[in-house]
Amino acid sequence: MTTPAIVLPTLTLTDPENDLVAAMRARLKAVREANLDKSKWYEANQDPKDLGIATPRGMSEQIKAVLGWPGTIVDVLEERLEFRGWTSADGTRLADVFRDNQLGVESGRGHLDTLIYGVGFVAVGVGDASIGEPEVLVTAESTESCTVDWDYRLRRARSALSQTSDEYGTVVMETLYLPNETIRFEKTAGGRLSVVARDVHNLGRVPVARMLNRDRASDVQGRSEITRAIRYYTAAGARTLTGLEVNREFYTTPKYTALDVDPAVFGLDEGMSEQAKRDAKWRSTAGNMNVIPPQIDPETEERVTPQLHEFRPSSPAPFRSQIETYAQLVAAEAGIPAPYLGFQVPQGTSADSIIQQEYRLVKRAERRQASFGAAWLEVARLALMMRGEFDPDAFREVGVTWRDAATPTRSAAADEAAKLIGSGVLPPNSSVTYDRVGLSPQEQQRLESDRRKSSVTELINRISPTASDMPTVPVAETPVRV
Repeated sequence: MTTPAIVLPTLTLTDPENDLVAAMRARLKAVREANLDKSKWYEANQDPKDLGIATPRGMSEQIKAVLGWPGTIVDVLEERLEFRGWTSADGTRLADVFRDNQLGVESGRGHLDTLIYGVGFVAVGVGDASIGEPEVLVTAESTESCTVDWDYRLRRARSALSQTSDEYGTVVMETLYLPNETIRFEKTAGGRLSVVARDVHNLGRVPVARMLNRDRASDVQGRSEITRAIRYYTAAGARTLTGLEVNREFYTTPKYTALDVDPAVFGLDEGMSEQAKRDAKWRSTAGNMNVIPPQIDPETEERVTPQLHEFRPSSPAPFRSQIETYAQLVAAEAGIPAPYLGFQVPQGTSADSIIQQEYRLVKRAERRQASFGAAWLEVARLALMMRGEFDPDAFREVGVTWRDAATPTRSAAADEAAKLIGSGVLPPNSSVTYDRVGLSPQEQQRLESDRRKSSVTELINRISPTASDMPTVPVAETPVRV
């Protein structure tokens, strides 16, 4: 008699869940090639196509010229996006979430993926305290292995799927996020992904936030900073670098043609190998060309004067000019100053000229702070819901803080804050004032702690006067008997 297998209802998927997982896996597969292509451009691992016109065949494969402009464009913008946490009402403890998850570092990973691929994801879950995880675990998910089904009216995810692969690229684990539960799949002995756990949290909200870059009403999927124009300019610049390398190899050493000269004068012989001939030619042009003896014509027995013709080396200046032109086009497309790409422009180095050059970059960074801030606000909501501390009324006071994208100097920020305090716009001990000055959250906490200690010390001094300040009480004299 065969014993029937025991199937746990909680470890099987319903038909709608099966359809949802299949659709999201298909979506990840459909965008995988495009995402890998964007990653290669960012990492400068994309080899531009050789046109095969100006350079010898196979030369580009040997040189493998690259330009890191796409990576520079993304990094320059990401460096202006420094997430500093949340401004929150008392009792929300969002500062603990920021500190425990090292979001000052983790946020940068999410921002990079969003700028490279056009979309990024942040997952929020309950950490395992027994192994040292935070109470609320916040992680930036890779765009290459995560996707969401988005509700555009509610502005949040209806569901999400995240995949984890091994070193060979094989998916070994998946996580399906639903509004009221999280389902985890793992690769079993049979090689299939099977449900191994269901975490029923009943949040009524998918614990995944989505960040979009450069979305618009007609394209709500986001857009990469590595645009088609950037890819073309980079590929053209790399081909120009290949031409520059060919110019260096072929024309750096002057080329000569010797007429009416016996090849033996240069140490050449018809029976020599090709390598030996090249070595002999190099030795001749390096030092023997100026000691060629006169030649005798064997028929007329008259002296023949050798004739030399020099091929002038080609100047590399046209290549540099062409690369500079592509760099300027890249700077215009990306909205960054041209000097960031390695070329100086004659616009002066005064503070006003630098601010003018960086105006578009600063404005672009501020726009990203606004769009990415919506995702970080959703992360704050999910973190409070995970803790069971979410209060809709109190949450309206929660905001997202960023470092100033214009990166003003310390002295300029301090001068501005002093003027605002002097005019009564800002209080001297407000967190808003500290943010304007550029103090980190940790420095602000230390200042607040020191201020409280100072207030307590001052209060003790007031209620405990010194002996010199105490009133003198007269003492009656005792009569002396004789």
